[in-house]
Amino acid sequence: MRELAGERFDVRVIGEGWGRPWRDEALRVRERARRLAWVREVMLCCGDEPWIHARTVAPAAVLTGPLRRLRYLGRTPIGAMLFGRHRVERGPIEVARLGASDRLYRRTVARLDAKSAPVLWARRSAFSVAGRGLLVTEVFLPGLVDAVGRRGRGR
Repeated sequence: MRELAGERFDVRVIGEGWGRPWRDEALRVRERARRLAWVREVMLCCGDEPWIHARTVAPAAVLTGPLRRLRYLGRTPIGAMLFGRHRVERGPIEVARLGASDRLYRRTVARLDAKSAPVLWARRSAFSVAGRGLLVTEVFLPGLVDAVGRRGRGR
């Protein structure tokens, strides 16, 4: 995405702070559902156009050592921190087709200030940095799909 967007790449922080992860997220990071975690949601954009809605869930115990800066990323993409100085292990990638009955679909569409969107695809992975785990979910938005298609056609 950064290559496609070039200098127009932008990170817009939607929200971040202590919150309760969704049940499936808590299970994925091996945390109890009622425990607080650092939850960060951003839109990765090309100029004014959102291309990816990203959600990161980091259990409180993770926010020490190399991941202590996660709470202070601001407009820096999490990938810059994850793949910078530390050895990172990525778990299996889960891919899902999201529809109107999915919480993540509804949350993404609401963030776009739309009533609906075409089918959305998402992926998520658990990452481990120095033995500490976090979950990153990305929803691929129509603008990114269009840009990749244009690039594939040589435009």
